[in-house]
Amino acid sequence: MTTRTVLIAAALAVAVALVGYEANRFWAYLIYAVAISSIGAMSLNLLIGFCGQITFAQGALIGVGAYTAGNLGNAGWGALSLLGAGLCGALASALIGLPALRLRGLYFAISTLAAQFIFSYLFKILQPLTNGVSGLVVKPLVLFGRPVASDQEYAVISIVLLFLSWLFLSRLAQTDVGRALLVIRESELVARGMGIDVSRTKMKAFLVSGFFAGLCGGLLAFTSRFANPEAFEIGLSVDQTAMIIVGGLGSLAGSVIGAVFVTLLPEAIQRLGELMPSADLVSAFREMAFGVLIILFLLLEPRGLVSLGQRLRSRWSGSKSNAGTAVTIPLRDRSRTFAMPAFNRRKV
Repeated sequence: MTTRTVLIAAALAVAVALVGYEANRFWAYLIYAVAISSIGAMSLNLLIGFCGQITFAQGALIGVGAYTAGNLGNAGWGALSLLGAGLCGALASALIGLPALRLRGLYFAISTLAAQFIFSYLFKILQPLTNGVSGLVVKPLVLFGRPVASDQEYAVISIVLLFLSWLFLSRLAQTDVGRALLVIRESELVARGMGIDVSRTKMKAFLVSGFFAGLCGGLLAFTSRFANPEAFEIGLSVDQTAMIIVGGLGSLAGSVIGAVFVTLLPEAIQRLGELMPSADLVSAFREMAFGVLIILFLLLEPRGLVSLGQRLRSRWSGSKSNAGTAVTIPLRDRSRTFAMPAFNRRKV
């Protein structure tokens, strides 16, 4: 991550924040919805794209963050409620990730699916904390001593937190921990041979990923002013997975691009649905569109929109296309020899 990249990202974040602050309520809603989804997608990409740990419990972690922020915010914690949401999300993620120390591949994925259903059930029965199926009403976020009342302000806050999240995760990817995650993704046996503490490194990934998933849930609770168990079921995990597949596995920029695409897709379908005679057709078409979208990207462009954009830019410039540089972090490719990343001397 170069200084030029950081400055470009900062300038883009400032520009979008200014647009969100001056936009009407609908466009401000779209901006903070994309920003919040991007934070969640980046946290999921850290586990799946960087570490190779397939999980279906992202919706549960976002729900933990939402209910934590809602309860703390209602108790008067103000902006600290977002920090509490991140910490509780990290704790829940560590609990979900414990089976990863012994299970791998499909077996671990099934364990996370079970965890998703367990948390969904807990959200419904823990009445004092979640208000059950009726949902928890959340007071506005209190920042600098005053409540955040407008969608435009939430858009600015979401963009700022998105930029800070991207900055932290980008820096993490360039540390020894980030390089260790890549080796674990390719081969845990090789990782152990290189002296990497696989269990400890995996747990770090779950903690960091859970923190940002909780932060995503906290923002979601404050912007929607409501936390309902139905919002954090398996469908949310599927949406988040679709974002990183469409955008690009192993790419933080791809997470943001995928979030933009998947979040705005329902709005486009809704506008198309206004031309249809039946609302049921619109709902069915939305579900079908997500399924077809994921299948097409897996078959035609498994490295996502980031890879597609890189190739188009290479062809436009006349340079030789290199699919290995299409994403920030190269994915597994059996046709090429995996290049082990360089580590510092200290133990990971």
